[in-house]
This record gives sequence, structure tokens and C-alpha cells, in this order.
Amino acid sequence: MVFWGLILVRYLPLTIGLRYFSSGGRNNGLVSFISLLALLGLSLGVGLLILVLSVMNGFDREMREHILSIVPHVQVTSSGPVEDWQSQQESLSTLPNVDEVTPFSQLEGVVFSNNNTRPVQLLGLDAEEIPAGMQAVLDKASLAIPNAGQLLLSKPIVEALGLSSGQRVSFVMPSDYRRQAKVVSLTLAGIFATGTEVDQMLGIVSLSQAGQMNGNHNSVDGFRVQLHDLFDSRITAHRLITQLPFGFKVIDWTHSHGNLYQAIQLSRNMVGLLVFLVVGVAAFNVISMLMMMALKKRKDIAILQTMGVSKSQVLNIFLVQGMLIATVGICCGVLLGIAGCYWVTDAVAIIESFLGAKLLNTSIYPIDYVPVDLRSSDVVFVALSAFLLTLLATLYPAVKASNTMPVEALRYQS
Repeated sequence: MVFWGLILVRYLPLTIGLRYFSSGGRNNGLVSFISLLALLGLSLGVGLLILVLSVMNGFDREMREHILSIVPHVQVTSSGPVEDWQSQQESLSTLPNVDEVTPFSQLEGVVFSNNNTRPVQLLGLDAEEIPAGMQAVLDKASLAIPNAGQLLLSKPIVEALGLSSGQRVSFVMPSDYRRQAKVVSLTLAGIFATGTEVDQMLGIVSLSQAGQMNGNHNSVDGFRVQLHDLFDSRITAHRLITQLPFGFKVIDWTHSHGNLYQAIQLSRNMVGLLVFLVVGVAAFNVISMLMMMALKKRKDIAILQTMGVSKSQVLNIFLVQGMLIATVGICCGVLLGIAGCYWVTDAVAIIESFLGAKLLNTSIYPIDYVPVDLRSSDVVFVALSAFLLTLLATLYPAVKASNTMPVEALRYQS
């Protein structure tokens, strides 16, 4: 009996804390309601924060691994046609951090078909030298670089013009200092989709076809350079320009897509902060609930104190209750957030099919789908932050409860 008595005294705060947690609001509807709000708020806040961070991580990953695999990390162009491009390509390929150097020609104009027009940027590529990112897009659509007299168009352009494979389209090239305006008739050989904003303008022809159209049969407009480390693009761009003769210029991805990347990072931080405030509100609900619980249990606390329970033990009773709320709420929130990460893409697809419209359109957003990148480090960070915040919120009502004076509490109790 003495042994079990010592055990009970030692774990008295845990025992009473568990009892208060499981039945604290049974006889008080308001306390029960606030306790439920605290749990639900904490669970939803943690779940939403994990989901939001995972989606923003997904946008960051797609920006680095998908969008920037299709657009050049560094684009090298010349004021005129590059004649001896083979030797220049070989020279650039030897520089540090350079992964791929792909010759290209580029034509800007308008595609005309079915009394509709659409601005298009035709990219001329050699079938033997295709950037890896572009090759992945073509492989996904089971396509290859088209033959002479043919072109590939992105899905949004084809849909806007009402085209189908095998149809003839007219490509209208405006005049510039090198050529007069002319119209070239081409056959649509295939349709591709990158799922990014590039789809709004991109068409693909062979390098020889592009040379024939712009009148530079044996030359190219420049090089598309892909890097091992894309965040070292400015230094590498400087090395490239010093390797080339006068007349060349370079532009790296931070000029063309840097603002988009920074916007994604800013959105991640701001949305994460806003959702984290939801967790903060849930933590303040814990304060309200425990304060009301302390007022309701003043008589019980006073009786325990007259029986020899110390202030520290009373403090621990309410700390245990607060930590149990935090543990249960955070665990439910983590499960909710992980489940949301696995289902959000399908949920968006279902909503789009129900509405009959795209929620993410590449004419507005950088990609047309919801990417998710769930990271264990984010889950741990969110859970620990929410637990610490809830623990801090528990301290004030726990201290107030521990300072209850037995005489004052029992004076007006029947």
C-alpha cells in the first residue's frame, strides 16, 4: 500500500491532468466547447500549415527542376548570324558548370489558321542536339523534332486556333533589318504540352527549317546553355561572354524568370506566416480554456492544497492538460496535413472537372497543376513550433491556478 501510495503521489499531476483532459468539460458546456475549439483550431492550423508549405515547396521545386529545365539557364546570342557555331559550341562546352550547349535559331511571328491568329515563338533545334528538358517534353508526347515543312505547336495554341495534327497553318514573319515580311506554309506534325507558361508562345521546328525561313542556312542565332548549378548562372554567364568574341551578349534565367522565383519565395514565406497565425489563435484558445477550467476547479484545487499538494504539483496538473491538448491536436493536424498533401492534386482535378474550367491557367500562373513537395523537416518544424507555442500559452493559466489561496477559494463555497 505504501508503494502504491508513493507512486500515486509521484504521478499525481499526470493522473489529475489526464482526468481533467478527458472529462474537464463534462459538466460545463462552455468549457467543453472552448476545449473542442482549441483542439480543432490547433489541428486545422497545423494541417493547413503543412499543406501550404508543401504546395509552396512544390512550386519551388517545379520552378527549379521543370520550368528552368525547359528555358535556358543562360542564353547566348549575337548581333548577327553565328557562322562558325560548331567551334564556338565546343569552346563553351569546356567551361566549368556548363552542362549542355545547344545551338538554336528563333523566329517570332504569327500563326494564322481558320481565320484565327496567335503570336508564336518558333524555336529551331537540331534533332541530334536537344536539351534534356525539352527532350523529356517531346518524349512524353511521343514526338521528335519535325522534318522540313513541319512544326510542333503547344496545346494551348492548338486549342485557341482549333487545329488538329496534319492541318496546314500559315506562319507570318514580320519584316526586320535582315528580311522582308513573308508567309510560310507548314504542316502541324504534333502537339506537346510542358504544363508551364512556355506553352502560351512556343512552337518547334527543325534547325534547318528555321535557317531556311530566316535566310541563314548554315548559321544559328545563338546557344542555349544549361548549367550544373543554376544559382551560379551570373558568374557562369560572365565566363561565357569572356570566352566569346566581340558582338555576343548573354542573358541568364534570373533576368527572364528571376522575378517569378522571388515571388514564389515571398509567397511561401507570407502564406506560411499567415497560416502560422491560425496556430497562434488556437494556442490562445488554450489559454481561455485553461483559465475557465482553473476557475471552475478552484474548490478542487483548494482541497488538494489542504491535503498537502504543492504549488508546483498544481502547476504541473495544468501543464499536463495543456501538453495533452497540444499532443492530440498536433498529431491530428500532422495526419490531416499529410493526407491533404496526398489528395490535394486529385481534389483540384475533381473541382476543375466539376466546374469545367482550369483553376490554374498558364496564361496567368507559371504551371497548370498543383505541385506538392512534402518534406519531413517541415513537418517536424511545424509540430515542434506548435507544441512550444501551446506550451507557452499554457504557462499563464497554470501559474494562476497554482497561486490559488485555499482559504479564499473555500470561503464562499458551500
